[in-house]
Amino acid sequence: MVALGCLSMSSPSRTRLIYDEHELGSWTRAVREPDPRLSPLLYRPLLGFEQRSAAFTRWLEPPRPALTLMIDLEGSLRVDGGRLPDAWMAGLRDRYVLVEFGGRYASLDLELTPLGAHAILGRPLSDLQGQLVTLENLFGASGRRLAERLREARDWDARFDVVEAFLLARAAAGPAADPAVAWACERLDRSEGRVSVSALAREVGCSRRYLHARFRTQVGLAPKTLARLVRFHAVRRRIERAPARWADVALDAGYCDQSHLNRDFRELAGTTPSDFLSRLLPGYGGVVGDEIPFVQDAGSASA
Repeated sequence: MVALGCLSMSSPSRTRLIYDEHELGSWTRAVREPDPRLSPLLYRPLLGFEQRSAAFTRWLEPPRPALTLMIDLEGSLRVDGGRLPDAWMAGLRDRYVLVEFGGRYASLDLELTPLGAHAILGRPLSDLQGQLVTLENLFGASGRRLAERLREARDWDARFDVVEAFLLARAAAGPAADPAVAWACERLDRSEGRVSVSALAREVGCSRRYLHARFRTQVGLAPKTLARLVRFHAVRRRIERAPARWADVALDAGYCDQSHLNRDFRELAGTTPSDFLSRLLPGYGGVVGDEIPFVQDAGSASA
């Protein structure tokens, strides 16, 4: 078992510890803003997580417009009844998963932008679409050593130093993004997914076919699918901050109507918008998965 949560006092810490205590359980998040050179590669700040107790045994994880890199420090996770490796990276997907855990759990949990992941991996992201691959298979011995060094580190600051150095070295040796793909991804992010593929291709000055092919290599999904994930993630962020009438949420997010929003929740999160909101885990990113009334019939759900 590794020692978790203690910070070195020898130098100013860049890490913030956030303690969550409520009826669902207690956990600690260690958060650090990354080295500025890593900002384009990461979808969110560096995150460490320690689960001390929980009143639930699984959570639902909707798809995100980012690739996950996770290294277990204590305990393990299970998906679809099978235990996950203790250090892995997962490609983009367009379906939710149910994640199970037992007892205490701690991990380093990174979210990489598609182009950041492409630079770090140096391989087509289409190879990873919907897949979960061990770090050793992706990076060889350096992937295995990364996990070992994180478990040996004395505190969260030291762990984040290790992972920043690893990412910077990989990115420096990795391929540059296609300018058209980089611009299109930034445009989708800024618009929260409300730009059509035709408009993207027209603004970039290339064909839809070219954009689609380059996205498959450097992002792992078609532009339209990525736009859908970006839009859905923007809705999730909005309702976590300030819940509103679902019809207004749908309109502001660029959905055709509330039915269109409901359909995305059914297909991407397996439940209705209202049920999703009621089960959100504070600061966690997912929703409580126990006894979720998953929607089997596409015509049976309403917000």
